[in-house]
Amino acid sequence: MILRAGRDIMSKTFGYIRVSSKDQNEARQVEALKGLCDDLMIDKVSGKNADRPELQELLKVVRRGDVVVVKSVDRLARNTKDLLTILETLVDAGVTVRFIDNQMIFDDTPTSRFMITMLGAVGELERSFIRQRQSEGVAIAKAEGKFKGRQKDDQLRAEVVKLLGRGDLSADQIAKLAGCGRATVFRIKKELSNEVAK
Repeated sequence: MILRAGRDIMSKTFGYIRVSSKDQNEARQVEALKGLCDDLMIDKVSGKNADRPELQELLKVVRRGDVVVVKSVDRLARNTKDLLTILETLVDAGVTVRFIDNQMIFDDTPTSRFMITMLGAVGELERSFIRQRQSEGVAIAKAEGKFKGRQKDDQLRAEVVKLLGRGDLSADQIAKLAGCGRATVFRIKKELSNEVAK
């Protein structure tokens, strides 16, 4: 039993499950967590970022002394940066995080803090290796005459200019109709303004 805000309340164990899409089946994860949790939180969305409804709800409802159980690390986050942020948020709140497949437990102990720091260092090293390989790949491609950078798409520019000329469409609508991002629409609009100002 733990004391929360002056009241005796039992700590809770939450199970967190994530599948990448609505079509994927969470049965394997449910089976692994069955009997271990008081509540199950299931997200049926990509793990590419931490902005997932059930994860955000979990972060709101957990309290000091609670436990979060996840089948494997990749179900909580797909990249090291998000994993660290989520782990630190939970551990700082006094919550223990347990990964079944990886047999890892993170809590507010010096060993867990060290493990989180090591994960962060490994993640940063991984990101720097990726940047280095990208730079080397671009340098090799340039040397072989294969890399010319991003080519301006004249057709796309012409389409955006035409849609901007209508005057009755928002940047979102133009981006959707032209098949590009809003940033592209704003960039082309700015280029046009600069051309007119000359």
